[in-house]
Amino acid sequence: MPKSRKRLGARGRRSKGGRSHRMQIAEFFERTVVSAGRASPHRVLYHYTASSGAQNILSSQEFWSTAHDCTNDEAELASAHLIVTDVAQACRRKYATGTSAKVLDLFLASYPGSVAAQMRTIYLSCFSVARDDENQWREYGDKGRGICLGIRVLEEPAPKSTDVISVTLDVEYSKTLLRDWLAKTFENICSVLALSQPSYRNCEEGLSAFYRIAAFASVRAKREKWKNEREVRHVTFSRRKTGVEPQERSSASGKVIRYLPVSLRADGKLIALDEIIIGANQNTVEAQEQLKNLLAAKGYIVGSVEYPRITVSNLRSVGAGTC
Repeated sequence: MPKSRKRLGARGRRSKGGRSHRMQIAEFFERTVVSAGRASPHRVLYHYTASSGAQNILSSQEFWSTAHDCTNDEAELASAHLIVTDVAQACRRKYATGTSAKVLDLFLASYPGSVAAQMRTIYLSCFSVARDDENQWREYGDKGRGICLGIRVLEEPAPKSTDVISVTLDVEYSKTLLRDWLAKTFENICSVLALSQPSYRNCEEGLSAFYRIAAFASVRAKREKWKNEREVRHVTFSRRKTGVEPQERSSASGKVIRYLPVSLRADGKLIALDEIIIGANQNTVEAQEQLKNLLAAKGYIVGSVEYPRITVSNLRSVGAGTC
């Protein structure tokens, strides 16, 4: 029997290291899910928010990551569902028998209903590659009265947690590119399932991986008309099926919003700021002094990798309007 088959087969036998083969498969699927987010190619990501929101982020050193079903667009979800179904059916035609076929049948029979439940455990913090962008100021930066935080993307280990996993995903505005990514990821899962026994636990792990990747497809998908936002999403999801207990707040319209406080850096390190841009439609001198005082109070040191440039937006005519 080939080593790969012996290592990945799972009926409760133990490996030399003392761990069950099922656990090795579970770990492989988690790595597959995590690899759905790749190291960001961007040096700086921008987060536009109201002044009060920026002050809360700097004071707490956390972002509020909002539950996906509190922010999603039904048209985007429907589009992603069609692509997921097409890709899964194509994989099913290729893998006619074995564990892959069994798990794909289970997935297609329950999708998209089961993945909707999965999405209720996915939380998003939204950033953009666009610096000092008029549409971003209008939609998210309190019409130029807010703040834009320029966050440095550092090559360092992410915060570790036994409860949640976080990855960074570029939003995909092209259906073709989304389909290509999804097909490659589904094929990766199927190739491992094809080498494993069709045990209950193996099927359960495989099905969970398909659900999560399908949920990621929904998280990544956005209609082409929004492509100028150049959005990047920091995605957090639970390691457990039961999810994690979120906090709640009320929106201006009275809607209950579920969210998780999320840290971007491990070991209590300060958020690394490249730049703080002050919206031009406010008292910029006063805002600058408030920011300097807040940074000093939090322990930011001038000249460190965490300490930002503080600038003022060049856009002084941002007002009400639509993107």
